[in-house]
Amino acid sequence: MSTDLPLIPLAELAIVNPPVSTDHLELDNTVSFIPMADVTETGQWVKHQVRKLREVRNGYTLFQEGDVLFAKITPCMENGKGAHAIGLVNKVGFGTTEFHVLRAKPFTDARFIYHWLQSEGLRLRAKAMMTGSAGQQRVPAEFFEHFKVPFLPLVEQQRIAEILDTFDTQIQETERLINKLKQQKKGLMHDLLMGQ
Repeated sequence: MSTDLPLIPLAELAIVNPPVSTDHLELDNTVSFIPMADVTETGQWVKHQVRKLREVRNGYTLFQEGDVLFAKITPCMENGKGAHAIGLVNKVGFGTTEFHVLRAKPFTDARFIYHWLQSEGLRLRAKAMMTGSAGQQRVPAEFFEHFKVPFLPLVEQQRIAEILDTFDTQIQETERLINKLKQQKKGLMHDLLMGQ
């Protein structure tokens, strides 16, 4: 990748905290619900909860299918919490108010945005721009107007995202294998040490 690429604010690639309409839904329709506890420090959405629209339409952050979620409060932000909202019930989700929502613009790949938001460099810069009192510090939405990334054609963004997705998949598969081996070892230790 060329080092003389033009740099642009991340906010030029994605709409930050965009509006979402639920006019197409009835109050008894179910929607996805994502509290902070349901996203991992590796950017995965792990528990797919649903709620009635009437239960969550007030007091939560609203997002739609394909949006990228970024934890804005300490220590969740520093720990990597966030997710790519894919597979939402009725294509709508609600979550903690401690998420910033980024929606890729037409010339931007959402997975490219997702990987930027998971990057250590971005999170270190975001930490430096946090505001608020100790223990309640948050990344302001204006951060995305200041943090600059290389401007790449869509096809290049997609290629980069695909490579990083492949690594994420391999890491997850390796972690599953390690957990399985740990369980097998635990059972084997019991049998061997107890003489069974």
